[in-house]
Amino acid sequence: MEQIFEKIESTDLRPIREIVLERLRKAIMNGTFQTGDRLVETSIAEKMGVSRTPVREAFRQLEIEGLAENLPRKGTIVKGISKRDIFEIYEIREVLEGLAFRLACSNITDEQILELKEKLEKMRACIENGDIKKYWEFHGEFHNSILYSSGNQRLIDQMKQIYEYLSKLRNFTLVMNKRRSIAMEEHKALIEAFEKRDEVLAEQIGRRHTLNAEKFLSKEFHLS
Repeated sequence: MEQIFEKIESTDLRPIREIVLERLRKAIMNGTFQTGDRLVETSIAEKMGVSRTPVREAFRQLEIEGLAENLPRKGTIVKGISKRDIFEIYEIREVLEGLAFRLACSNITDEQILELKEKLEKMRACIENGDIKKYWEFHGEFHNSILYSSGNQRLIDQMKQIYEYLSKLRNFTLVMNKRRSIAMEEHKALIEAFEKRDEVLAEQIGRRHTLNAEKFLSKEFHLS
């Protein structure tokens, strides 16, 4: 709990609201704050060494994201995140990511395809070396490269929100490590679809990639 409420360093040049939001969101998603816990605005502001305004703004964003709710006579209460929330995000991702891959297939250059192959090899090396943190960095770069190749800014904005949301769920998605080798083969198949300029296949692979991840989670958590 100390890390969440420690003073915000003056060397961190990000907006205060962003830092406060990041800390509170992480605390909710990793279970430090439990469902039903009350978030006390004055206490959080004092311990972080900030005014109440950025804390209040962070609370509002948490409400928008469904992680907290404001109740009469109770204040801001942690709502938490359910496994069902995760699967709903995956359902949206399946459709949007399939679209992104199809659009990218028609725009991506041979040079960009080569870069994807290089990123894939770096991801493979990380798996062999057990460097999971670095793996996720290259994984993010791989998907972002494809996303930006779609050329659709509104789609990019939507998918960036989804990717950011899912990146915060490491406490749930650690089980995804078990299917990493399969995911790598799906990534390889996607690159091959790009090389063939097969837009339909690229979309199918993209949707299947997300659907397989969702099914894997469902099996792990025994959810229907």
